[in-house]
Amino acid sequence: MATLFVSHASEDKNDFVRPLAHALKAHGLQVWFDELSLRAGDSLRRSIDKGLSECDAGVLVLSPAFFRKQWPQRELDALFSLEIAERATLIPIWYQIGVEEVLRASPLLADRVAISADRGISAVASEIAKRFQIEGSVTSSRLVELIERFQYPGFFNGEAMYQACLERFLRMNAFKEDYCAYLFRDEIQCLIDDDLGDFPPEVSEKLEGEQERLRLGYGLPRETYLTIDEPIREDELRSWSNAICSWVAGTMEKEESAEFVSMLDQQEFDEYFVLLGVPNFAISSEQRDLLEIALVEMGCGLENDFQSVRKTCNALRDIT
Repeated sequence: MATLFVSHASEDKNDFVRPLAHALKAHGLQVWFDELSLRAGDSLRRSIDKGLSECDAGVLVLSPAFFRKQWPQRELDALFSLEIAERATLIPIWYQIGVEEVLRASPLLADRVAISADRGISAVASEIAKRFQIEGSVTSSRLVELIERFQYPGFFNGEAMYQACLERFLRMNAFKEDYCAYLFRDEIQCLIDDDLGDFPPEVSEKLEGEQERLRLGYGLPRETYLTIDEPIREDELRSWSNAICSWVAGTMEKEESAEFVSMLDQQEFDEYFVLLGVPNFAISSEQRDLLEIALVEMGCGLENDFQSVRKTCNALRDIT
C-alpha cells in the first residue's frame, strides 16, 4: 500500500490535516501524521524518522504556520533528500497561503505545481489519490460473497452476523482503550522530555512494541486501519450496538445508514473491517468506490428489497 507522510504545522491539524488524513484513508492510502503528539509543538523525533524512512510521498501542507515552525522545516529538508534519492515524491498543498508568501519562504516550492486547499478537502484527497494505484489483496468475488450474506439472512444467521460486527467493533475499541491507558502510565510519562515535548527513542520503541502487542492480542489484521485516539465510552456502547444491529438487519433509512457509516469513519474505526471483516488496506481503488456505496445500501436494504445492493454487487463482479 502507498504510504504518505503529511508534513504540517500543529496549528493546521484540527481544521485541515486530520480531516485530510481521513479523506486520504478513505481512498485506501496509509497516512502518517503526528497524531501521537501530546500538545502543540511535539516533535516525536523517533516516529518522524520512521515515518519519513517508510513513506512513498511527502504531502506538504504549506501555510504561514508551516514556515514559522522549526520541525516542519526539518521534515521538508528530509523529504527533499528523499526526493533527490528518488525514494519519494513531494506533493505541496497551499493552505491559507498565496504564491508571494511561498516564494519568499521557499522559491523551490513556489515553482512546483501545487494543490490549493481552497478546492476543499474531498477534492484535494481525490487529486492526491489519482497519483497512486491502490492494489487490493481481496478479490471482488469474495467481497460480493460477503455482501450477499446480509440479504435476508434469517434469524440465527442474522444474529451471528450482528455479533461478529459488534465483536470486531469491540476489539478495535479495546485496542484504543488499552493503548491510551499505556500511553499515560507514569513510567511512560516520566520519560517524556517536557522541555522538547518529545518522545525519547526508548519511549518510541516501547510505544511501537505495545501497539504491535495489542494488535496481535486482539487479533486485528495488519491491514486494518488502526489509530490510537480515545475509545468510545461505556455509556455510548448501547447506541452503537443498536445502530450495528439495525445496519445488519437492513432496516435503516438511507440517510440514517449513510450517517452511521460516516460516523464509524469519523470515530476512527475501520468501517470495512467492522462491517464486512475486510481490512481497509486490503481493498483496491476500484473496489473501494463501490464498497462505499454498498455499505450505505446494505444498511437500508429493505427499503427496496436489496435491489440497489444487488446492482452494486453486479458492478463489483466486473472488476477483475
